Amino acid sequence: MSYASIAEFKAGIPGRDLVALTDLGVDASGEVDDDRIQAALDDASAEIDSYIAKAVTVPLSPVPRILKVICRDLALHRLYVNIGHSMEARKSLRDDAIGYLKSVARGDASLGDGGEVAPLITSPGVAMTDGPARQITRNSLKGF
Repeated sequence: MSYASIAEFKAGIPGRDLVALTDLGVDASGEVDDDRIQAALDDASAEIDSYIAKAVTVPLSPVPRILKVICRDLALHRLYVNIGHSMEARKSLRDDAIGYLKSVARGDASLGDGGEVAPLITSPGVAMTDGPARQITRNSLKGF
């Protein structure tokens, strides 16, 4: 199961770029190869699962939006690598995605799906309204 669909992947990329990324080999047809896109999405989803499986039960359903974004980014990176394109600019996308997945696995980040984590109580609800008189005030500091 892929975390992003072919339609979701195609939505953010111009058609001519999709053809360049997927229509490879001797039998190039000038058309987008959906099978290559699906393979890249499947590989990206498997990579995502390998990072977050310690923290959550995979595959996730429904898929949190952040995983759809990461899946598309990782699949795009994979397709660019397949055609031998320079990946300097896109490498940071991949590194950021993997860093985020590692933080999910450590429990430092959430998938944003409203999971089972209880809200953190930051205050017992008591406000301090009275206390000793201040020793240092504007008036006591005059002349310093």
